[in-house]
Amino acid sequence: MTQSFQPKKSNHPKRPSYQPPMHHKKWNQPQEDPTPVLENPTEIAALEHDQIFNQATVLCGVQSLMTLLSKAPERMIKILYHGAIQGNRQQVIEKATELSIPCELVRLKQIEHFLPEIQHQGLLAFVKPAELVDWEDLCVPYVQENIPTLLVALDQVTDPRNFGAILRSAEALGFQGALITRNRCAKPGPVVARTSAGASEILPIAMETNLAQALEYAKNKGFQIVGADMGGKNLTQIDWKYPTVIVIGAEGYGMREKTIQTCDQIVSIPHYGLTESLNASVAASILFYEANRWRCL
Repeated sequence: MTQSFQPKKSNHPKRPSYQPPMHHKKWNQPQEDPTPVLENPTEIAALEHDQIFNQATVLCGVQSLMTLLSKAPERMIKILYHGAIQGNRQQVIEKATELSIPCELVRLKQIEHFLPEIQHQGLLAFVKPAELVDWEDLCVPYVQENIPTLLVALDQVTDPRNFGAILRSAEALGFQGALITRNRCAKPGPVVARTSAGASEILPIAMETNLAQALEYAKNKGFQIVGADMGGKNLTQIDWKYPTVIVIGAEGYGMREKTIQTCDQIVSIPHYGLTESLNASVAASILFYEANRWRCL
């Protein structure tokens, strides 16, 4: 009797079926578009604003925007606003429209996306960042003949609101520029721009790593270095007719010891009440006024 052939069973595990590599696509399989599909106009606008934000800085508030529109409109990229076009907001929108700067009505959350916990007054502007200047370029002793240069240097002033208020007073009282440090110092930004009413965007600002060395450089160029601190000369005893760098220290801490050693003179504001000290920006404003008053005599 003929026996049928029976294949011998293998003890090896079954070979898995062939699976093409992931980068191989079947001819009939559609390619996926990596671009996100945004059907909501709000989401589309938010994506566009994020792309602008990556190449710009943000300003907010009526005064900041009006200052930049008046002094440097070429830096304006786009303005977002929320709420009715009336009052001060209307002035900003009309001025921007005259200058052909795009303005867009958006939801409140789109502004707050870029400015969380900041009082923006319903106005946000994307602007080209202001460039820092070289400290050497600011250290020119005289603006014109017999008109000495006035500069302010900040020693570890980290509060952006104090920084903004100091810049506002410096610009208003005719100072030629400001010096900040790379570390432990507030930097220009939305809060500084708003508290300075836009002065931070038009007053030249230099940034150096070593404050003491920068002050020594100014001293060698003919500047006197006057530091604000307790126990110094009365501000009326300083000869402000020379090119001057006024140094303002951090609130509550004052200037560092090395900065004090670099100063030619230490100045104090006399107190007649019970309050022991003044806010850093208030003290700076008083000194700026006194220095500018002598320059104008």
